[in-house]
Amino acid sequence: MEEFKIPPISTLVGSTIKSYFKILNKGRIAPRYYFKIFLTTFIILIATPFHLWEKMVFSRRLKNFEFKKPPIFIIGHWRSGTTLLHNLLSKDPSAGYITTYQSLFPSNLASKWLFRTFMKINMPDKRPSDGVKLNIDFPQEDEFAFSNLQWNAYYNFFYFPTYYKTFFEQAVHHTNLTKKEVELWFTSYDTLLKKALIDTKGERLIVKNPVNTARIDKILKLYPDAKFVFIYRNPITVFFSTQRFFQQLNPTLWLHEVDNQFIDKMIFDVYNWLMDDYLEQKSLIPTGNLLEIRFEEFELEPVKELERIYFNLLKEDFSAVKHYFSDYFTTQKSHKKNKYLVEDETIAAIRKHLGKYIEMYDYGLPEDIQIRTPAGEKKRTILKD
Repeated sequence: MEEFKIPPISTLVGSTIKSYFKILNKGRIAPRYYFKIFLTTFIILIATPFHLWEKMVFSRRLKNFEFKKPPIFIIGHWRSGTTLLHNLLSKDPSAGYITTYQSLFPSNLASKWLFRTFMKINMPDKRPSDGVKLNIDFPQEDEFAFSNLQWNAYYNFFYFPTYYKTFFEQAVHHTNLTKKEVELWFTSYDTLLKKALIDTKGERLIVKNPVNTARIDKILKLYPDAKFVFIYRNPITVFFSTQRFFQQLNPTLWLHEVDNQFIDKMIFDVYNWLMDDYLEQKSLIPTGNLLEIRFEEFELEPVKELERIYFNLLKEDFSAVKHYFSDYFTTQKSHKKNKYLVEDETIAAIRKHLGKYIEMYDYGLPEDIQIRTPAGEKKRTILKD
């Protein structure tokens, strides 16, 4: 965690004032986080007048805006390779995407000259758990932005983790929402994505959000011709990687604490919910608009898999943009993967909760995993992520 220190300000700092207080009313705030709330509220009050300016700047452009090409939605559980795939596809000069800046300040694009500086000063250089580089102009997933635009987003669980089930039901299935709240959800999400494409001046929007794995029905309601890339990975590897990621990231975001055992249960629950919804809804996607990718194959032959995306899914010439991806691979050569030392009991728990998907996608125990054993016994090598 030494490389990931942030000031005592919540990522809700880019919220609208109405959304902000509605989210705060969703859970219990521990006293030790009162100062964080005070500072966050102070900055939101400063930003609020600029939200009015934002509406004036974008209202006409949004009214007349139409997507030139169907958006691409990258889906799959966290730590399955969605970020790598998102970063790669965004290297295409025609790509548009939500930037890291927009993910935090979705209502301050017209005033980014001011808030970019604030974000640059306070943002770490690397992402927790895996050392992936961060930059305010890099592609970013949209759920934090969505949370800051309106109150009903799944990532509110980062602030109030004990309510993750409620947030999932509301933000994914729209359980117990009024008609007006459902309409707000659809309108806000459409606005968010259109502004992203306007902001980055792209022709095709590339969207990455693991939560959308369970929201295919809602994505198709907005964008009937949307393209989907579902990327999956060995569930055993995904569990350990997600566990590390959440254990390091969550304490920088939450407003009340939970223990590691709670985080493990949450990972098991949400993995199953996401995958169950995906398997139930993927048949809704029109023929030819879904491509499934196995991460392990993507990692071995990324250019081949990218070519498959362009040829089979987008029906576009890959050779014209291939060199943009090659340049990105060169910059990633220094990236080092995490290593894990695990217990037999943990492997047994993973098999119990995620065994259905381990079997479905034909995975076994990774050969390079190290299981902690009594002294003197032979150990296998360490799992790399």
